[in-house]
Amino acid sequence: SKFWPGTLGRTANHAMVIARLIDGSSKDRGIHNFLVPLRSMDDHTLLPGVVTGDIGPKIGLNNYDNGFARFDNVKIPRRNMAMRFAKVDEHGKYTKISMSDATSKVAYITMMLVRAFIVNEAGKHLAQACTVSIRYSAVRRQGFDETGKKEVQILDYRQQQHRLLPHLAESYCFFFTGRKLLQHLFSIENRLVSGSGDVLKTEVADLHASSSALKSFTTTVAADGIEDCRKACGGHGFLQCSGLPELATTYLQNPTVEGDNHMLPQQVVKVLLKLVNAVQSGDADAVAEYKRCDSIYLIPSLKSILGEDDVEQCTASSEESMMDLHLLLAAYRHRAARLLVGVAAQIQEAVSEGTTMQKAWNDALIQMSRVSRAHALYLLLENFVISLSDEIKTGELLGQSEIEVLKDLARLFGLYWLERDIGDFLEDGYLSSEQAGWVRSGVLRTLDKVRPNAVALVDARDFSDFRLKSALGRYDGNVYPEIMKSAQKDQLNQTEPGPGYEEHLKKLIVGGLGVYTGTQSRL
Repeated sequence: SKFWPGTLGRTANHAMVIARLIDGSSKDRGIHNFLVPLRSMDDHTLLPGVVTGDIGPKIGLNNYDNGFARFDNVKIPRRNMAMRFAKVDEHGKYTKISMSDATSKVAYITMMLVRAFIVNEAGKHLAQACTVSIRYSAVRRQGFDETGKKEVQILDYRQQQHRLLPHLAESYCFFFTGRKLLQHLFSIENRLVSGSGDVLKTEVADLHASSSALKSFTTTVAADGIEDCRKACGGHGFLQCSGLPELATTYLQNPTVEGDNHMLPQQVVKVLLKLVNAVQSGDADAVAEYKRCDSIYLIPSLKSILGEDDVEQCTASSEESMMDLHLLLAAYRHRAARLLVGVAAQIQEAVSEGTTMQKAWNDALIQMSRVSRAHALYLLLENFVISLSDEIKTGELLGQSEIEVLKDLARLFGLYWLERDIGDFLEDGYLSSEQAGWVRSGVLRTLDKVRPNAVALVDARDFSDFRLKSALGRYDGNVYPEIMKSAQKDQLNQTEPGPGYEEHLKKLIVGGLGVYTGTQSRL
């Protein structure tokens, strides 16, 4: 049985089923992929032995028929087995095609591609919410300026900026990382399938760790961010016509789908601990395998921490220098490496004291989540910075003015999350208390820089009114007439008096039903 696949309920006529293969000699060959027909191509009726159906109402995405399926002695043609890397002939003989260790992991590429698309979509969905809330915050006015004559746009209130502009920065950051992650995966897939280049098992595993960490972090932030944007629109954000309730509930599947966000950090740490072992053991060949890996950034800090050489500390000497992007990257690198070493030490110490590996691993799960989050944040900021650097070199799409605006977003992202996790950086003395103060003031300074371009930055994402489906986020800013127009379409407003008057309200209002006669104890 299987539960949840999209379109499985009533729409799909075929399914790619992952099942154990028993060959002609009755030997279990493990799981393989099989293309299984579900419904007749003539009249869409279910085929013999197949039972499918819709799983029922969900929090959101109810236009999508997520389904269940059961198979009972279903027969399929032999050619419906996916046979790129393993084959079964007419006589049931199983043959596995020789391949490298990396190629043997090619099935992971599909899973990682899905996660990469999810990271990319996290940026788009969060950007939609930012578009609605920032446009509305530019239209909505409340309170007066110091002259007492001009009403203030709520986007000019510092609190509103601090609620919304970091999410705007995140949406752009997720875009650049999603694009880079997809490019990396497509490159590896092409090299694996075509055999045009070497792919190490270490590289595939590392990308698995990156995609897992990024999926976990970006979808959590996007889901929470969309809800933040809804709340930032006040009461009108609660209206369906704002477009935000549907966006929020539709997106809510993502922190769970393709790996629960609280479980994925284990996958991340499992891979990264191998790098710790390689650095700790001084195995130069093992370390060299990471030259094309995302986690290569950890090596300098790992060598410093494990080698007990010069203790890494933030080099910022002023509030201005605290806003340097490369200095922020160094801080995120140190934090990720330190937390990773901490997990390794915690597990090693527990096992050496007689704790079973399973219990030691379980006891370290909370710290693993912190490591995964730290790894994701470094990669996100690094990809943002590298993408802008590449654009400066090519100059294909953006001019210098646009680059500077996007750099402000990158600084806001780096400073905002540094402030949110400030304890991680103060814990081992990497940041001083004075530098922590510069981080906080730096966030406020960067909000001032981003504010004049906020509306243009959401407009640049080019979401149509049709796609946003929002009275609050209209491109023309004609918010309030559109809210009233939406209210007038409500079914409750189509008759006068409204529905239920004759059956219920009239008895209460005209008939005087329910006159108070006092209370009586039931004891």
